Amino acid sequence: MESYTTGQIAQICRVTKRTVIKWIDSGKLPGYRIPDSKHRRVTSRDLAEFMRKHHIPGGDEVGPRPRVLIIDDDYDFAALLRDALLGQYIIEHAGSAMEAASRMPVFKPDLVLVDIRLPDLNGMEVCRHFRSFGGERRPAILAMSAYGHELDVNEVRSSGADDFIPKPLKLAELRRRIRVMVG
Repeated sequence: MESYTTGQIAQICRVTKRTVIKWIDSGKLPGYRIPDSKHRRVTSRDLAEFMRKHHIPGGDEVGPRPRVLIIDDDYDFAALLRDALLGQYIIEHAGSAMEAASRMPVFKPDLVLVDIRLPDLNGMEVCRHFRSFGGERRPAILAMSAYGHELDVNEVRSSGADDFIPKPLKLAELRRRIRVMVG
């Protein structure tokens, strides 16, 4: 069963992490502590029930959600994407290819949203690298770039990207493409 961190719950419920911790510590929100740690977790079932009981919007949508890894060195843009996608997806952000490579095996995204121009490695190389992971759980890859007019979209796709979207992107179109790719 999927569980949520206090930070994830805070984002979903649009409250502070401190508020979530108080809910858990007071017994209002059933949760548990990670052994030998101060970190708390809440199961998706308990969170959904809590949200319904307290009339917090979105309780019906809590549960297993696709995981999206955003790889972009523009932190403001990544925050915008995270805020736009948060309700439907579990979001992680990496500011570089190296950071993304370290998060991939732990986060196990269903979709990688990667900027083609990264400071440490070309986004097409990132696509090739992620495709080489193999295994049964290969993430879908949606490449994006503000330099779409300079790119050969077929080359981007042949590097391993499943799709390409130019920046500036329209959030409705991004959501549609992600929904098609991972649900």
